[in-house]
Amino acid sequence: MKEISLNQFLDASTLIGENINFVQGAGGNTSYKEGDNLYIKASGHKLKDSNKKNIFVEVNISKTLNQLNKANPIKGAWDESKFLRPSIETTMHMIMPQKYVFHIHCLNTISWVVQKNFEKRFIDLFSDQNFQVIKYVKPGINLTKEIKKQINHNNFPEILFLSNHGLVIGSNTLSEVLYKTNLVSDRLKAQINNKSKADLFKLKKICKNTPYKPSRFNAAHNIAFDPRYIDIAISGSMYPDHVVFLGTKTLTAESNEEILKISKANYLMKLPLIIVPNCGIIIPRDTSHEAEEMVLALSLIIEKIPKDRVINYLTNEEEAELVNWKEEHYRMKLNNVQ
Repeated sequence: MKEISLNQFLDASTLIGENINFVQGAGGNTSYKEGDNLYIKASGHKLKDSNKKNIFVEVNISKTLNQLNKANPIKGAWDESKFLRPSIETTMHMIMPQKYVFHIHCLNTISWVVQKNFEKRFIDLFSDQNFQVIKYVKPGINLTKEIKKQINHNNFPEILFLSNHGLVIGSNTLSEVLYKTNLVSDRLKAQINNKSKADLFKLKKICKNTPYKPSRFNAAHNIAFDPRYIDIAISGSMYPDHVVFLGTKTLTAESNEEILKISKANYLMKLPLIIVPNCGIIIPRDTSHEAEEMVLALSLIIEKIPKDRVINYLTNEEEAELVNWKEEHYRMKLNNVQ
C-alpha cells in the first residue's frame, strides 16, 4: 500500500477511535485490502492508538475464505509468531468487497438497534442509502455466515446495521467511509437533556468497606435519576460489549448493607454494576479504564432511547455464548478485565 494512503487510513482510524460516540475502550475495528491481503486491527487493541503503535495484522484473504467452514478460518493465514491476533471480526471484513471497512459501536446506532422493530423506521430514515439490517447472531464467524446468507454479493450494501451490536461501513474511499459514518450517526442522534448531578458524598459513604467505588464519569450517573432508565438497565443485556465488559447483571441498591450482600454473592463473570437510585452509579474497584468507558457508553445509550420503545434484550443463551467465548476472554485479558 502506498505510504500516503496508509497514513490516511491510520489517521482515519485514529479519528474514529478518539470519538467515544463511535468507539469505547478496545471496541471496534477497521481494515483495508491490498491485493490478496487484509490489514485489520488486532484484537484487544485500541483504534485511537493507530498512529502510535503497530496494531494492524496482515491476513491472507484467499486462504481465509477457503476455510470459512472450518472452526478457525484464519488458521495459517497470518503470522502467529507475532504478539498480535487478528480481530474477531476478520472474516466479516473479508467478505465485504469494499477496500475499506470500518466496524464501530456507534452509541447513536446502538440506541436504535436494541429496539424491537427498529427496521421499520429505518426504511424511511435511510431510503436514500444502500443498507441492510442483519439480525443478531454471535460476533465472529457466526456473524460472517449470517451476512453471507442475507446479502447478494453482487449488490453488497455500504451500510450494515447489526442488530444488538453496532454499525459497519464499507467503501472504496476513506472519505466516503467517514462521510457515511457521520451521516448514520447524525440521523440517529437523540437529544439528551438529563444533567442530573451525582451525590458523590453519599456514594462514597455507602461504598465504604466494600469492593465498590463511584464511576468517575459524571455523565454515567445520569440514568440513576430516572426510573425508566433504571428499569432498562436492570432488565437485561443489550449488546456484546455490555456482557463482555460489564457482566450479565445490573442491580440496584440503596445502602452499605445491600452492597455488602451483593459483593458476597456468586456471579457468573464479575461483580455487577450497581445503580443507587437518585444518587449515581457504583462499579467494582478493580474496573479497568476500558470497562469504565463501557459504563459511560451504557448510560449514554439508555438515555437516547425514546419513552415509547420496547427493548430487544439478548437471551440467556446469547449471553452464555459470549461469557464462555475464549476469544473474548483474550480481549478481556489484554484490557485488564477480570
